[in-house]
Amino acid sequence: MLKQYEKRGFVRRLVPLLGLFAVVLAGAFPLRAQTVEERLAALEGRIRQLEGELAAAKGTTVETGLVGGQETDSPLTGAFIRPAVLTTPGSLELAAVAAPAAPMAPPQQTGDFSGDFEGLNFFRGVKFGGFLDTYYNWNTNEPPSGKTGLRNFDFNHNSLTLSQADLEMTKAVSETSPLGYNLQMVFGPTADFVNGNDFTIGNSTAAHFLQYYLSGRVGRLTLDFGKFVTQHGAEVIDTRADWNYSRGLLFAWAIPYYHFGARATYPASDKLTLVAYLVNGWNNVVDNNKAKTGGFQFIWNPTPQISFIQNYMVGPEQTGEGSPTRHLFDSLLTLKLNDQITFMANYDYGMDRNTADDLHAHWQGIAGYLKFQLAPAFAVTPRFEYFDDRMGFMTGTAQRLKEFTITPEFVISENLVTRFEWRRDWSNAESFAVSSPDDDPTVQSTVGVGMILKF
Repeated sequence: MLKQYEKRGFVRRLVPLLGLFAVVLAGAFPLRAQTVEERLAALEGRIRQLEGELAAAKGTTVETGLVGGQETDSPLTGAFIRPAVLTTPGSLELAAVAAPAAPMAPPQQTGDFSGDFEGLNFFRGVKFGGFLDTYYNWNTNEPPSGKTGLRNFDFNHNSLTLSQADLEMTKAVSETSPLGYNLQMVFGPTADFVNGNDFTIGNSTAAHFLQYYLSGRVGRLTLDFGKFVTQHGAEVIDTRADWNYSRGLLFAWAIPYYHFGARATYPASDKLTLVAYLVNGWNNVVDNNKAKTGGFQFIWNPTPQISFIQNYMVGPEQTGEGSPTRHLFDSLLTLKLNDQITFMANYDYGMDRNTADDLHAHWQGIAGYLKFQLAPAFAVTPRFEYFDDRMGFMTGTAQRLKEFTITPEFVISENLVTRFEWRRDWSNAESFAVSSPDDDPTVQSTVGVGMILKF
C-alpha cells in the first residue's frame, strides 16, 4: 500500500515535469511554424501553472495581481522580477507608459580620493612662452677678430647670428595660489657670455638656466629663492623688454647680470613697494668668498605717469678672504610725458678697492632714453650714455666712454618685432680694434638689424 502511495506521489511529481518537457519539445520541434510571441506566451502560461501548483503544495494563500500587464492569481506575484524577455509585447508597452523604471543609484565610492594628486593640476596657472633673438651687425672699423669691442651680446661683425633662444615656464603667486616658480632657459652665445665669468658654471649645462627660483606668498609678502636676474639698470637680458636692440654701456659695465639667493617683496601700498635681497654676490651661483651681499630696492609710483626706483647693494665681491666691500647705487626715473613720448634716465655709481695698489676704485655713468611711439606699430628711440671708468676697474682700461644710438622699431605682427639700429661709440683711450693703421681706434660705428620672434 505504501509503495502504491509512493508511486502515486512520484507520478504526481512526474506529470508536471513531463508537461514542461513536452512544452519545451514542442517549442524546439514545432509541428508548425510558431511565432516568437506564441512561444513566449506558452512559456509564460506554463510558468504560471507551475507556480500555482508549487504554492498549492506549500499551502500559500493566493493573491491577485498583475503579471505582464494581465490579472493573475499567482501566489508569487511580486515575489520575483521577471526578465523582460519573458513578458509579452503588450506588457512591455504598458510598463513603459504606466511604470517607468526608477533610475539606478550612482555607484558608491569605496574610498576618499579627494587628496589624490592629479597630474594636470601641476600646470594650472602656468604660463609658457619664449622668444628667438637674431641680429646682423656691420662695424665700420671692420675689426680683424670679427668682434665689436665693449659691447654685450651683439658683438659679432658681418655675421648673421642667433643671439639667444629663450624658453620659459612661470607660475605667479596669488592669494588663491600661494606657491609658484619661474624657470627660464636660454641657449646661444648670450647664455655663454652671461655665465662665462662664473667659475662654478662656465659654459656648462648650468649656463642655459638664466633664472630658476621658487616663490611663496605669506600674506602680502612674496619670497623668492634661487637664481634671478639683477634688479639694477634700465635694460635687461630679455630683448623683448628693451627699447633699443643693443645693450648700453651701463648695462655692460656698471651693474651685474644676475644673483643667487633670497628676495623678499612687500607692497607697502598701491604706490610703494619695498624689496630686500640676501645673495651670494655678483654673477655667481656659488659664493667666491665667505661673506654675503645685501640689497635694498625702493619702488615708488606716485602717479601712472611717474615711476622712480632706487637700488642699493653692498658686499664683498672679489675672490678670497679679506675681499673689500663693493657698493652700488642705481637710480631709475621714468616719465610718461604723453601717449606718444616717454622719457627714461638711469644713473649708476659704484665703489670698490683695487687690491693691487690698495686704492679705492670708482665708476659712474648716466643714460638717457626718449621713446617716440609715432604709431601703434612704429617707434623711434634715441639713447645717449656717458660712462666714467677713469681707474679702469670695470672695463680694464682707464677711460671715459660715450655712445649714441638711434633705434627705429617696427612691430610686424603680434609675435614679430624688427629693430634697425645705428650706433656710435667714443672713448678718450684707444679702445676699439681697427683694420687699418689709418683708422681711429678711439671710435667705432655700427649699423645693424635685430629680429625678435615671440611665442
